[in-house]
Amino acid sequence: MQRRDIPAHQGAQDSGRGRTLAAAHELFGANGYRATTTKEICLRAGVAETTLFRNFGSKAGLFEATALESFSHFIDGWIASWRQFSSETTVQDMAQRLVEGLFTLVRTDRLLFRELIEARANPSSDLHASAVAVSARIREGLRAVQDVGLEIADDRHLAHLDPPATMMSVAAMIIGSVVLEDWIVPVGVRPPSQPRLMREMAMLITHGISGRPD
Repeated sequence: MQRRDIPAHQGAQDSGRGRTLAAAHELFGANGYRATTTKEICLRAGVAETTLFRNFGSKAGLFEATALESFSHFIDGWIASWRQFSSETTVQDMAQRLVEGLFTLVRTDRLLFRELIEARANPSSDLHASAVAVSARIREGLRAVQDVGLEIADDRHLAHLDPPATMMSVAAMIIGSVVLEDWIVPVGVRPPSQPRLMREMAMLITHGISGRPD
């Protein structure tokens, strides 16, 4: 691949944007949107507030970009792994990667997800537009995963699948297990460990897809 020189000022802008996203992800994830200020983010990132607003427009715009970057990175990586290793990867391997990746993402960003869910239901929130944009991108990403799932089903001769219902069920199971954890653990039962929970979800997906009757 031919090397393309990047102007020094553009490289500095890209670096500043990346540091801002990383700092915002850390602070939003730990403290939430309301309790985090743009000044704190800029101090952590080592950039001026003017840089933040030039790159993201507003605090809400930065919050949206932070949530989208993590999700897009996960989806793109999962799809790329299927394209690269499809001939040597089992359905269980792909299910395990999907569960572990999405579960870990939502678990790490669970405070962000909860705030986005609340803001999406509240049109008067200053995060409402960002929440709608993030949910639209998540749906696009899940559609991409569904399309890969169709390729897997065709390649492995898995018949009688209902891709939209399957994808919705899988996403709801993984995301709900994190976001609604304090709702869905039966009373008097110790919550299962994360590895145990992820293993069980991967098994449900694998055998629910490959073991269904004609």
